[in-house]
Amino acid sequence: MAGLCIGLACGAGELYLLVLLTRAISAGDALKALAIVSGKVLLFAAALVPAALFFPRELIWCGIGISSVLVIGAFVINVLMRRGGKGGR
Repeated sequence: MAGLCIGLACGAGELYLLVLLTRAISAGDALKALAIVSGKVLLFAAALVPAALFFPRELIWCGIGISSVLVIGAFVINVLMRRGGKGGR
């Protein structure tokens, strides 16, 4: 259960950074995009390393939590952007 909670928290942080990264790339700010990518890598490592060290049997649940929040969150954000008129067709 702890691995899933770590994964869900990391996935939410990764989703937030993904939105920031998309905005930075769209604006053409390469330095900001590089900083955000570095933050994403550090956040990913900050979630997986403790899960692997302290909860090795729950490492798969950590990965499931990260990926599920990213996929479902990206889908929800895309649907909301399209309804708001900001998404492409």
